[in-house]
Amino acid sequence: MLESVRRILLIVLSCFNINTSVEMPIMYIDIPKIGVYEEIYDKTSVNNDIDKHVIIMKESSYPGEGSNVIIGAHSGSGPLAYFKDLDKLEIGDQIIIDYQDNKYVYVVNNIHKDDKNGRIKIKENDSLTLFTCYPGDKNNYLIISTSLQVKFV
Repeated sequence: MLESVRRILLIVLSCFNINTSVEMPIMYIDIPKIGVYEEIYDKTSVNNDIDKHVIIMKESSYPGEGSNVIIGAHSGSGPLAYFKDLDKLEIGDQIIIDYQDNKYVYVVNNIHKDDKNGRIKIKENDSLTLFTCYPGDKNNYLIISTSLQVKFV
């Protein structure tokens, strides 16, 4: 539905000669347990910047491509700390990605600490990996791994 609304909005704006070059997010992440609902821009966008938004890694797949979707954001206490409560997630919690008029529901199945060495260990296909700095330890990542439960159209 998001993509349909975006297309209709662009058509209406162009009818009134309104500049439609404003970039729109390509997906949204919804983590109900911790109150996160944020926009995500395309991997190639200048807005795909961890110092501005939740990001999708350039090496990531997009939902529905049969591989791993890798999303990150700051933790901490500032206004950009979108994942400040990520450590409150538990096995079985849901994370929803709204992408191209589809909702992809992922279920948390692994939570672990990983060295912050520029690499994130990815194991599963059709999955979502969230990462942020480990609370109180800037030398490690907090990694949340999930598996795709169901896709809603």
